[in-house]
Amino acid sequence: MVMKRMREHTKGFLVFLVLAFVGTIIFSWGMDVTGIRHKPNIVGEVAGQEIQIQQFYKVLQNRIDNYRQQTKKDLTDAEMKQLQNQTWESMVQQVLLGKEIKKLGITVTNQEIIYSLKNNPPPELLQNQSFQTDGKFDSKKYYQAMENPQNDQFWMGVEQYLRNYLPYQKLQDIISSSVIVSNEEVRWQFIKKNLKAKIDYIFFNPLKFLKDNIPVSKEEIASYYKSHKEDYREPETRKIKYAVFPIKITASDTAATYAEAERLIKRLKKGASFAELAATFSDDPGSAQKGGELGYFGKGVMLKPFEKAAFSAKVGAIVGPVKTSFGLHIIQVEARKREKGKLKIKARHILIKFEPSDDTKDNIKAKASYFASIAKEVGFDKAAGQDTTILIKESPFFRRGGFIPGIGFNQDMAKFVFKNKTHAVSKNPFEINQQDIVVEVAAIKKAHIKPLKEVTNRIKGILISEKRKEKAGQWAALERAKMRKPEDFKLVAEKDSLKIEEAGPFNMVDFAAGIGNDPNLKGAAFRLKVNEISQPIKTIKGYYLIKLLEKTKFDENQFALQKDAIRRQLLLKKRQQAFTEWYNQLKEAANIKDYRDLVL
Repeated sequence: MVMKRMREHTKGFLVFLVLAFVGTIIFSWGMDVTGIRHKPNIVGEVAGQEIQIQQFYKVLQNRIDNYRQQTKKDLTDAEMKQLQNQTWESMVQQVLLGKEIKKLGITVTNQEIIYSLKNNPPPELLQNQSFQTDGKFDSKKYYQAMENPQNDQFWMGVEQYLRNYLPYQKLQDIISSSVIVSNEEVRWQFIKKNLKAKIDYIFFNPLKFLKDNIPVSKEEIASYYKSHKEDYREPETRKIKYAVFPIKITASDTAATYAEAERLIKRLKKGASFAELAATFSDDPGSAQKGGELGYFGKGVMLKPFEKAAFSAKVGAIVGPVKTSFGLHIIQVEARKREKGKLKIKARHILIKFEPSDDTKDNIKAKASYFASIAKEVGFDKAAGQDTTILIKESPFFRRGGFIPGIGFNQDMAKFVFKNKTHAVSKNPFEINQQDIVVEVAAIKKAHIKPLKEVTNRIKGILISEKRKEKAGQWAALERAKMRKPEDFKLVAEKDSLKIEEAGPFNMVDFAAGIGNDPNLKGAAFRLKVNEISQPIKTIKGYYLIKLLEKTKFDENQFALQKDAIRRQLLLKKRQQAFTEWYNQLKEAANIKDYRDLVL
């Protein structure tokens, strides 16, 4: 059984290993830099090494195939762009790290590969179901599979993966070899996570003074503005006009969906396996991988049309197509039972979603592309005026970064907007959220510091808020002056109608109900002695007085049990940080030329 499962999963698993290993193999192309801006057959250059477009597409296609296999759907434009970026970044990393490996003379011997296979299997193998028993890695199954000659193809793939992967692991070990974790760091990490405090607190809320007339002078506003000018620096912003072409399902698409459902029903009635057809054709990813299995369910769980059809069907019968808001369902009831007097059924289903066909998408895109071509010739507004059925929208000004108000995150569109001049129109429509969009750069605001008159009201609000907080601090100080001994905390609160609340036990790092995670407040709590009352503590929200009720002591026995695990966690984190910082510096210093916009 183990061997059968391995043979079934070998191809997919080896593809997964390839993707897990940065994304490609070491490049061996030359460095023919001729001074030409770019060559048509390369997507970029990294430290003088060309990245061929064929290799880029090969790696990208692997990622696309893997994505489709996992999601069982086609990619949107945004998802495709994300995979392209991931592929590019992985190939840049591969080149840069490959050069460092070569420079340092890092190699891997056969003995090291064998040792790694036997003693330190990759996580992908540890998590492979073929080598698990009851959800846990079974070393006996693993070693049996290694010794079986029928699995040679599988292990050859794993060996190649390790031959590529281990040099990178060695490089990481070299870069982070100087990282150490001191005893003090381990001890402090234990303290932050394990020592706990419990407090009573009184919160002095600045909003108590919300109705007070708090004056703010022009001089105060001007002084604040002068010392905080950089806070009001505005980067370049832009706004767009855009034409929206919704990708709607047509009557023909609906008819095709019904025809597909009827075709599957005919196959099922002729004896085709429901589970196999569900795994292949169902648009419900949750049940498709289980052959459409939904398990037992009672009434009130499913949508009404589905429920009515399923509970009316005989066991074994093929029912459908049944229309719900999800699409069309083909249902097969497998069993019925009563549980606590209520009827439940066990069923499978195949979901066929109503979706625009490729022809529908092509027609909408053609209409959008035609509008774009006209807009480029006569101008966006004139083109829009020629067809009043087209929905035209306009965004507010927005910053560079990918988020466009009214549209959402779209790096491609944002890149176009910030790369082009005013009145530039996108050559091709952007497909976003089931709509094709043609964009015009409507206006540009250059980077600037906002003038005082634009931010006067905002500054006034900030100063009023700070003055309210100062009043809350004075109030807290006045109440604290009345508290001369521990029991006064409660007596003064009762006398002056102050609300005492309790918080904790809490540690130094996790969120605590009632007080949040303010470092000033928590730091003060852990510095107090039991029954000691704090001085007024300023936080973002306002001021607090706290009284320490209890505080756990450092437990040497627990520390002895946890310190090795803490040290390993800290060391792993610091090594990862060290390698990331080193790589970022390596990448920043490298000469990287990205031609993707020109050739893809």
